[in-house]
Parts: sequence; structure tokens; C-alpha cells
Amino acid sequence: MIATLHGVLTEKNPSRLVVDVGGVGYEVSVPLSTFYALGEMGAEVDLRIHTHVRQETLSLFGFATRLEVDLLSA
Repeated sequence: MIATLHGVLTEKNPSRLVVDVGGVGYEVSVPLSTFYALGEMGAEVDLRIHTHVRQETLSLFGFATRLEVDLLSA
């Protein structure tokens, strides 16, 4: 499972980001609270990740704090 991502913000939309980590772009869904907490495109970001696996889909949900991840998982 992916627990954190540290990389460069290459796309930023209110519901989704792309974070480049070592040349790989990870698409991450985020709440508005995290969207507004992050810098502009090109900024380095640290995200706490909730990895959601379904039959044919792997989705990443990113949060600014561990508390937000814990609330989702509770």
C-alpha cells in the first residue's frame, strides 16, 4: 500500500492532483481542505495517502494530515 507521497505538484484541480515522484506521476483525489493547503504547481508537496483497492481499480486519496486519513479509515 502507498502511505505517503513526496514530490512535485504538476497538475492541480479542486478534486484531483498529479504529483511527480521520481518521474512517475501519481493521480491523487483530494478534499478541498487539502487542495487549498498546498502550494502552486511546481511546489514540493507531502501527502498522506489512503489507498483504496477495488476489483479492477486502485485509487489514491491524498490528505494534508494523518488525522484526515484516520478519520476516513474509521
